[in-house]
Amino acid sequence: MPSSPLRPSGGRGLGEVGGRRETQPVPSTTSPFPSLTRRAPSLSPASGGEGVVTALCTLLSLFFFLATPAVAQTKYDTPWGKVATPSRGTAQAIGGYANGCIAGAVALDAEGPGFQVLRRWRNRYWGHPQLIDYLDRLGAAFVARKLKPMLIGDMGQPRGGPMAYGHASHQIGIDVDILFTPGPMAASAREALSDPPSMLTANKQDVDPKRFGATQIAMLKTAAADPLVARIFVNYRIKKYLCLTLPPAEHGWIGRLRPWLGHDEHFHVRLKCPPGSPLCKDQEPIPVGDGCDDSLEEWFRPPPPRDPNAPPPPPPKPKILPPACAAVLTAP
Repeated sequence: MPSSPLRPSGGRGLGEVGGRRETQPVPSTTSPFPSLTRRAPSLSPASGGEGVVTALCTLLSLFFFLATPAVAQTKYDTPWGKVATPSRGTAQAIGGYANGCIAGAVALDAEGPGFQVLRRWRNRYWGHPQLIDYLDRLGAAFVARKLKPMLIGDMGQPRGGPMAYGHASHQIGIDVDILFTPGPMAASAREALSDPPSMLTANKQDVDPKRFGATQIAMLKTAAADPLVARIFVNYRIKKYLCLTLPPAEHGWIGRLRPWLGHDEHFHVRLKCPPGSPLCKDQEPIPVGDGCDDSLEEWFRPPPPRDPNAPPPPPPKPKILPPACAAVLTAP
């Protein structure tokens, strides 16, 4: 187990539909946010379960697969991040959120009503048209509710698939990261952003009410309202905070908020498989209820001590992408 939890950075950039890749800027030494300290990145939720045991096992097994933030990230050789443009044809989400690809992806505009896109140079502003439509609707809802524009992080690569760094999921064009800290932000700062602020206190034991408040709750509530949303991943302490502070009348929507490691700088929206994508594999539906139950308390219990005589866990088996993804990768 590393000394700090793995956490993929939450940014993404925006580009033209034609897929021209921006030159990576020199990382800025001046943050647009005050009083930041660099942290290691957190685990990105994959396509499996959401309990503590699953999270910790995944954390261990994916330690050498996931990345750390900004210039310190370790990169892994994958052809999917080297393709600059989407494949032609009808949009199809293929496979699972953490083991798949997308045909016919569409680019999100660099900015629009209610949103701005981070780190265009990463070329991760692609998604299924259903995700693009969702973000357009969400931006319009932010404007209607007089919320500041959301800052959108990573979506997916032009053809989806495994990323060289940062995420285990985001592979089929229906995942998106949104910062808890809203915009607006100047274009140059959006491109150079490396470490947005956490919503937790410095010791990571509590939600920081100076940073997480009515604005962030309104952002989450608005994002969760769309029926296409399957789940939204947030830090487990943020989930607990909402369970304790929101009145019972507000608990109808927080069931879609799923507790996870990391995710204290951004929340991760995952949509349901879109119609017309028969090869897309949805996760199991979220449990009925608000999630403010014993399953949440599991996250706060220390794991059982490891048997010192137990053999080390076997290395993770390499995932095999769906056969249809081979054609997507090489298609014109």
